[in-house]
Amino acid sequence: MKKLVKKMGQSGFTLVELMIVVAIIGILSAVAVPNFKKYQAKSKASEAKIQLAAAYTAEQAFYGDFGIYANCLAYMGYDPRAEVASRYYAIGFDELAAALDATATTTAIRSGMSSAGCPGEAAAVSSAAGATDTWYPAGKGNGAVVADAVTYIVDASMGNQSSLATQTFTISAAGVIMAGFTNTTGATGSSVITLTDKKIFSNVRQGY
Repeated sequence: MKKLVKKMGQSGFTLVELMIVVAIIGILSAVAVPNFKKYQAKSKASEAKIQLAAAYTAEQAFYGDFGIYANCLAYMGYDPRAEVASRYYAIGFDELAAALDATATTTAIRSGMSSAGCPGEAAAVSSAAGATDTWYPAGKGNGAVVADAVTYIVDASMGNQSSLATQTFTISAAGVIMAGFTNTTGATGSSVITLTDKKIFSNVRQGY
């Protein structure tokens, strides 16, 4: 008996089919890449909340010890200078909006607070100052743009410190976490997140 051999015909993709596949891949890439970049930026923003929460804890502990909020971050135990190379966000206070309450300051000094270590700086003091630091620059950013100037930190101050009953603070974290959002103001400004003494987070500017 002769063996019957069935010859299989050759098959493949036509040029039209290949073009359709390439077009679909292009469309998916156009949608997926921007979303992935936003996802990356969003994950970087979580750093800001961690840093703000640590500074908030230091503020509340300081208030518990001395009965006053202040902007001398390193003195009160929050000092992220060692982590600068890994931080996208600058953090701290850009101003002392109102004078510290004199009575509260005197009481704090009598309770052991150092007036030299925590003088209540009216203007922002960079991390080169040591214990009197009011803000810390970032070390990472997007390209050559890094949040390393106090102008990135907006809406952050000691607020109303003129009365024992109304002492408040708002601390800010600002970071350059996505290309095209590198300015200090406007719709294309960098990411800015704030935290108040009432533990209220505010996304001042998304930054991506």
